[in-house]
Amino acid sequence: MQLDIQSLFLNLVIVIGVISGVLLGWALRKSRDAKVEAESERLRLRYQEVSQDLNSTKGELTRKREIATKVPMIARSLSSSLPVNAIPPVAVRFLRDFFHATNVGFFAFRKGEKQLTLIEGVGFPEEWKGEIQIDPGDGMMGMACMNRIVATADEYHVVRGQFPAGVNSLERYGVSPDLVAPVPVNGKIVGALVVAGSAIPIREEIAFASMVADLLGNAFQRATTIESVEQSASVDSLTKLYTRGHFSQRFETEVRRAKNYAHPLSILLLDLDHFKNVNDTYGHPAGDIILMRVGEILRQHVRSSDIVARFGGEEFVVIMTSASKEQALSFGENLRNTIESTTFRIPGRDSPLQMTISGGVATYPRDGDTTADLLRVADKALYEAKQTGRNRIVATPEVGLDGKPLL
Repeated sequence: MQLDIQSLFLNLVIVIGVISGVLLGWALRKSRDAKVEAESERLRLRYQEVSQDLNSTKGELTRKREIATKVPMIARSLSSSLPVNAIPPVAVRFLRDFFHATNVGFFAFRKGEKQLTLIEGVGFPEEWKGEIQIDPGDGMMGMACMNRIVATADEYHVVRGQFPAGVNSLERYGVSPDLVAPVPVNGKIVGALVVAGSAIPIREEIAFASMVADLLGNAFQRATTIESVEQSASVDSLTKLYTRGHFSQRFETEVRRAKNYAHPLSILLLDLDHFKNVNDTYGHPAGDIILMRVGEILRQHVRSSDIVARFGGEEFVVIMTSASKEQALSFGENLRNTIESTTFRIPGRDSPLQMTISGGVATYPRDGDTTADLLRVADKALYEAKQTGRNRIVATPEVGLDGKPLL
């Protein structure tokens, strides 16, 4: 009996030992698995951090490459000799691509107006261009223009009480700018660049927007100066008509256009009668007064599509686009009557002078298809007007194969 109890106790101890061993092994494995799992989680989190850092670094490097590529391009573009109307599109396209924006526009003052209008833009309604009126003192536009600073949305929210969104503000028209950069020319704000819907953190890159605004202002100043110089070089200082050189360039262009569109084109070559007698009798200042007055009459009477120039001395020429020979003759007659009935008052002389003018007409394609041919025919007609009594407008008659004038 005692042996049976001892045997049972021994067996129980063995079973307990086995169970304890199993439990201990399971606990050790569990602990080891927990450590492995914790280490795995730590490594996974670290991997995520490294991946995020790598992606962030990759994004920064990509942006830096973009900046390094695009900024020199816009600097070169806006530093080149661009006409005034070509400058805003260049700046707007650059800012759209640079900031990955949905809305970019250049708003400017038109001559004689105090409100800003959209000159060039992307993402804005088409009907805004040249029509919308934005008050330069309202909203974020006001903050930028009044303070002459590049304003961001974050900065505006801090001080918007000082620049409320009025009836004619961008905000009231549904535009919430990320950035507004005023454009200065000679110390005066002429407009502003507006960026909205940017995918780039603009706060970190205000300097680039400011740079583009300054480049835009410099481009405007340079283009305006160049156009002013070119304009002064192509306009006769006395009569305010185009010079002969400018006429020659435009004449070639208009003849090509007439050929391309199969339209007629006429020129009217004019010469003041007995003008040399005026200079010899009353002096060149008197002659200058007459030339200035004739130039004024020509500017007032030509159509907006016509080109009128001082051809040399007392000679003038008018290019009449899409005008037949009959129309040119009619215009010439009206002009001749106007000059004949005009009184030219000369300082120091009690009675005014009377002047007359003679003219010759040539028409494309009836009288020639080159500028040289047309000028030759017009000059021949002018010579005939002079030889047959002056104070008349003549068109050389067309001749047939037999050499006789065509009826």
